[in-house]
Amino acid sequence: MIYDKDNLQLSMIQRFAAPDGCTVLEIGCGDGRLSVMLARDTRRYIAIDPDGESVTKARRQTGNAEFFIGSGETLPFGEALFDRVIFILSLHHQNSRQALMEAHRVLNPAGQMIILEPAADGEFQQFFHLFDDETNALTSAVHAILHSQFELICQEEFSVPAEFDDLADLYQYPFDQSPADETGRSKILAKLRQFRGDIKEGQTIQLFDTIHIYSLVKRTGKVGQG
Repeated sequence: MIYDKDNLQLSMIQRFAAPDGCTVLEIGCGDGRLSVMLARDTRRYIAIDPDGESVTKARRQTGNAEFFIGSGETLPFGEALFDRVIFILSLHHQNSRQALMEAHRVLNPAGQMIILEPAADGEFQQFFHLFDDETNALTSAVHAILHSQFELICQEEFSVPAEFDDLADLYQYPFDQSPADETGRSKILAKLRQFRGDIKEGQTIQLFDTIHIYSLVKRTGKVGQG
């Protein structure tokens, strides 16, 4: 599978808040593929993820990024240290409200935060819901963003392609589970037919992940209620 082959997420982040020359914290970096590209012209780029295996993979890459095991809910950093804080498809995987409070604490007063979150009703996301319905977590993340200590400057939606060689490749993708068993494959095939109809043997499959990107800055006053 190839996800976002044209690096649309990278382009959107750079357009909303180019990190060049900045001190950056990325929360939930996964294997660090985007981190190393974003880090190229930064003053310092720290990326954390709670999964040790992912951090180990990330550290095998070369570049300006530093990778550590860590959680967005309890950041091991002092106050106002970073010019940019970035969440890439990771906010909904933790206590969103707590993670945003921690991000607010470590972001400097003139800093900017960028959040990318998948849409709950997006095409690609619906395959994850077959095995672990993340709708509530995604909805809670959006609510936390809009009722946080940050001011929303800009929000846009864009689509990222996920390309699979064939149906077998799609079955092997770990939608928050191990590669699909017979029951799982049946669920995947039924969902795919909703979007694409009948699939031919060996046919390349392209699904689209709908992404919301948010640009936010710190504000004073009480956290919004709701």
